[in-house]
Amino acid sequence: MNNKTIFYPETLISLIEQSGNSISFKKGEFIYHPGDPTAYIYTVQQGQVFISRMQEEGAELATNLLKEKGIFGAVTLFCGPKAHTASAKAKTDVTVCRLPQKEFEALVLDNETVKTEWMRWMEIDRQRAITKIRDNVMYGKLGALCSNLIRLSNSFGEEVPEGIRITTKITNQELGVICGTSREVVNRLLGDLKREGIISVEQKIITIHNMEKLRHLINCENCHIDVCQVF
Repeated sequence: MNNKTIFYPETLISLIEQSGNSISFKKGEFIYHPGDPTAYIYTVQQGQVFISRMQEEGAELATNLLKEKGIFGAVTLFCGPKAHTASAKAKTDVTVCRLPQKEFEALVLDNETVKTEWMRWMEIDRQRAITKIRDNVMYGKLGALCSNLIRLSNSFGEEVPEGIRITTKITNQELGVICGTSREVVNRLLGDLKREGIISVEQKIITIHNMEKLRHLINCENCHIDVCQVF
């Protein structure tokens, strides 16, 4: 886990919460589906949200696991009406704040601080997407799992005497969705990492005991903390 401060567009999030309205979803409910119009921008106030894409053959890939202050929805601005290509699903009971896209676009145009924060946030998000693709392509399923465990430790980790504990409960099925592979493959790879003493798992809580070995498996480049996240 890296103790450096993670960048959040605080002014932008505050304006969304001040101008938008809160809405709650139960665990497993969809906030939107692929094909729905991109009518709103959302920020997570409480809980966690999966953003994922479903392939025609039924395979699912989660591109983001969002927590408080996470931003999603109509993030492509000034391009006219569009449709979502991914779904947003509540991983836990969740409360989000949503603001119509048109109103958000006006906020971005009228406030230089918001405009600067948004540009910085979108560039960080672009870099995250590139590094996730790199790890999946260059290092295969093991690389995808290792890199996502590192990202999870940065997003949800806490230091404990045994190493770094990922505080959010995550199933092997969910790990498979994040890594773009099956639950069975994740079971096998986690078993290998456990036998080597790199991690342990208890009641869906993963503890990383040897972060250096985990980083070595993917030739970790020690990306900036803003980039090495799952959200």
